[in-house]
Amino acid sequence: MYTSFQLTIISIENLIFSDMVYKIIINSIDGELTILARHAPLITITKPGIIYIDSNKFNNKCIYLPESILEVQSNNVSIIADSIINNVNNLNEKEIIKNKIKIESLLKKRTNINQQIKLSLELAKTLAKLQAIKASKLFKLNNKTY
Repeated sequence: MYTSFQLTIISIENLIFSDMVYKIIINSIDGELTILARHAPLITITKPGIIYIDSNKFNNKCIYLPESILEVQSNNVSIIADSIINNVNNLNEKEIIKNKIKIESLLKKRTNINQQIKLSLELAKTLAKLQAIKASKLFKLNNKTY
């Protein structure tokens, strides 16, 4: 019986993560997914946000992902993204909040539908980064290694 599975995360630039893991938690367009060993085959698009990776008791990770493609097949999980922020600590919270306010202001103005879609996607990415920062702070408070 399988208790772990292979997780591979790649971006256009390079391989981000490749290892055996026990569990991942990620947000897809259909809601939050928890993937364990022997998960049913699946292909979905993920929403911008963080992926929680449970590698083992002492080596857990939290990685920010933009929207990406997730595939589960035969005890292998692959995630393909155009870019990844591997270290949430590198995010500048003040700059992200400024950007959020700016985007919200632009959305309130009357703009064409294409611009609204573009701004809405940018706002979703910005909110996901803020969520990643908050999650990282919580993990530090709980003395977990992510």
